[in-house]
Amino acid sequence: MVIFDVLRHLSYFVTLAREKHFARAAEACHISQPTLSAAIRKLEDDLQVRLVLRGHRFLGLTAEGERVLTWAQQILNDYDGLQIDLTGLRSGLTGSTGSLRLGVNPAAMPLVSCLTARFSSAHPAATVEVISMTSRSIQKGLDSFEIDAGVTYLDNEPLDHVRRMPLYKERYIFVTSGESR
Repeated sequence: MVIFDVLRHLSYFVTLAREKHFARAAEACHISQPTLSAAIRKLEDDLQVRLVLRGHRFLGLTAEGERVLTWAQQILNDYDGLQIDLTGLRSGLTGSTGSLRLGVNPAAMPLVSCLTARFSSAHPAATVEVISMTSRSIQKGLDSFEIDAGVTYLDNEPLDHVRRMPLYKERYIFVTSGESR
């Protein structure tokens, strides 16, 4: 079916953008380099735009390629979500298809077990990956679909284009020894 060819070509393109090297991208996709190159050319033909700057090697993405990369990541993430959702409807989340990739600010790490414990109880076969990240790294991870969600502080480093849900309020208290000085 044509849609699956497009999804495969988008996947190859995203891998090429990540690897920045045709041979490594082909290896990561478990295909030959000529097959990867042909798929990228086919994607460029279908979209009627040049995506990749080529020389004797990968030189980068064109401005249009950068735009397509953002869309491709979103489309592939949405398709993965669709597959996971349908699998969940049939049998619940499973280790092979269900996962939660969570970026967490180091200061919030103690809280994370409360969140992941509830998720794991509801979906015992699913996998949970917790990654220590700065707020800016969480933003990048969300934008590139490398993580599913994040736990961070928004007051000092507000994130763009995210849904926010407060988890708890912190209260700091200054303490010192009981001896007068």
